[in-house]
Amino acid sequence: MEKYERIMEIGRGAYGVVWKAMNKQTGELVAIKKLIQEYHTAEDCMNLREVKSLIKMANQPNIVKLKEIIRENNTLFLIFECMECDLYKFTVARMKLFSETEIRNLCFQIFQGLAHMHHKGYFHRDLKPENLLVSNNLVKISDLGMAREMNGKPPYTHNVTTLWYHAPEVFLRAPYYNSSVDMWAAGAIMAELFTNQPLFQGSSESDVIYKICRVLGTPTESTWFSGLDLARNICYGFPDFPGVRFSELLPTVNSDAVNLIASLLSWCPCERPTTMQALQHPFFHGCYRVPPTSALKTHVVTFLIP
Repeated sequence: MEKYERIMEIGRGAYGVVWKAMNKQTGELVAIKKLIQEYHTAEDCMNLREVKSLIKMANQPNIVKLKEIIRENNTLFLIFECMECDLYKFTVARMKLFSETEIRNLCFQIFQGLAHMHHKGYFHRDLKPENLLVSNNLVKISDLGMAREMNGKPPYTHNVTTLWYHAPEVFLRAPYYNSSVDMWAAGAIMAELFTNQPLFQGSSESDVIYKICRVLGTPTESTWFSGLDLARNICYGFPDFPGVRFSELLPTVNSDAVNLIASLLSWCPCERPTTMQALQHPFFHGCYRVPPTSALKTHVVTFLIP
């Protein structure tokens, strides 16, 4: 780690701490994530879910790049490319609503990153504005510590994602869920970009579900049959609301955008569009995809062990 000079702390959590730093040899700015847990072998490091997923998804422009992995004295450091800030801080700093064009650009990039992730067999499970990094209008998905393989065996844990971006099946302790939880979170983020307010800002799980019901209306056998079974299994009773039209909730928003948000925020996971369906939605007509991964320069991850 001698070649890196720490500049400032930019994040801290249960996992560890993140610093902005500079490579003293090249002058390049990086983000260094120091993990609290000790790792005694190289195999332990490489089997870490975040490391495995990032290596597998290397070279996608909308997923943050893992540049290097360093283990010193059983402490693991993940060296990432440095971005300006996360989407939450970016939104707060600008103090004004995004334009439709800006939102289209941001969301198209988010769906491109998710499409690559899902294609590679992973879903994020912790998608939120704080885990979307922004630099010069470029968006990258970060923090894959909670990522899960599509073919992973249930039951899945439920203490994932900030509550406001939880999909309802996670609240209801579904033993199995899939990439559609990312699509729900993306829908909530997209709505938030239009209003600068979280759509389901609750103080607890029950409060968030209450707010979801106020918007979507109480689920029925026709809108989410399996969800009613999940609720019965945990003795939960949905609050009774008729719901509101998204066009009334977002009266100044483009009808194509409203349609996409409404489909992403469907009670039933199978009713939510896939990433590819979202990218092909009329709201994104005129947007252009980035070159396929195979056309990009291969990114090499080195592993240094003292």
